[in-house]
Amino acid sequence: MQRCTITLGREFCTGGRGIAEEAAKRLGLRFYDRELITLAAQKSGFSEEAVEAGEKQHTHSLLYNLYTMGNDLPLNDQVFIMQSRIIRELAAQGPCVILGRCGDYVLREQPNVVRVFVYAPEDFRVRYAMNSPDFRDKTEKDIREAIAKTDKRRAAYYNYYTQNRWGDAHSYDLALNAELGRDACVDIILRAVQAREASL
Repeated sequence: MQRCTITLGREFCTGGRGIAEEAAKRLGLRFYDRELITLAAQKSGFSEEAVEAGEKQHTHSLLYNLYTMGNDLPLNDQVFIMQSRIIRELAAQGPCVILGRCGDYVLREQPNVVRVFVYAPEDFRVRYAMNSPDFRDKTEKDIREAIAKTDKRRAAYYNYYTQNRWGDAHSYDLALNAELGRDACVDIILRAVQAREASL
C-alpha cells in the first residue's frame, strides 16, 4: 500500500504547527518546517536569514520574472523555486509532513498527498496567542494586529505563487477548525490519510 504525505497550511495562532507535528508523530513520519529553510540555504548558498527573508516577500509575477529575467530572478522567487524542488524531493523519498510553503500546490499532481488547512475564529486565536510565551507582553490589540498582518502576508505569498486562493476549501482535502481541539483535528487527519491510502 502506498503511504501518503501530508501538507498543512494554517492561519496564524491556530496551533496548526502542533497539529502537524502530532500527526507526524502518530504516523511515524518526518516533519518539515524550518528544516526547509536550512535545506534551501545549504543547496542555494544563501544564508538561512536570506532564505527566511525571501519567504516573506514576493514581487510582481513569478511567470513574468521567469520570462523577462532569465536566471536573474529576485531572491524570493529563487527561494520559492528551490524550496519547491526540495519539497518534491522529500516527498519522493517517502511520506512526510510538510508545513506551509505552498506544499499543497507544489505537490498538486501527486495522488498520495492529503492537503490540510487549519483555521479558527479570531477570538479563539487571540486566546491561543495569550497563552503563548511569544505574546507574553502583548496587548489584545497587538495580538489582533499581528494575526491580521501575518494572515495577510501568508495569503499574499500563497496567492502569488499558486493558482489557488489561500484558505479556500477547494484547494484542500480538509479544512479543519482548530476550535475542535488538537487531538480531534489529528484524528480527522489520520482518518483522511487512511482513506486516501486505501484508495490508491
